[in-house]
Amino acid sequence: MGPNQKLSLIQPLVMHLLAQQDLAGWRRELADAGVMELEEAMALSPEAMTAAYRTLKTLQFMQQHPDQIMNAIDEHNVCWQVDLDYDYRHGVICY
Repeated sequence: MGPNQKLSLIQPLVMHLLAQQDLAGWRRELADAGVMELEEAMALSPEAMTAAYRTLKTLQFMQQHPDQIMNAIDEHNVCWQVDLDYDYRHGVICY
């Protein structure tokens, strides 16, 4: 699986994790990963914390095997909307 294909799996997963808005958990995770000290993470604005956490999770998932990414998607119950062309909608609904 190529990097672009992995990213198509990773991006919805990371966006789902970001929707949790668990800033305290993100700070701990950044500190545990050795990205920064806990005090530094505490000083970040919510926007900076979101960007740092998004980067951390994206890089972590990029290093994983696609099966592990799929397991994480299942574990977190991630779902995303698929926008199908009008011609295909009826076939999908019937299926």
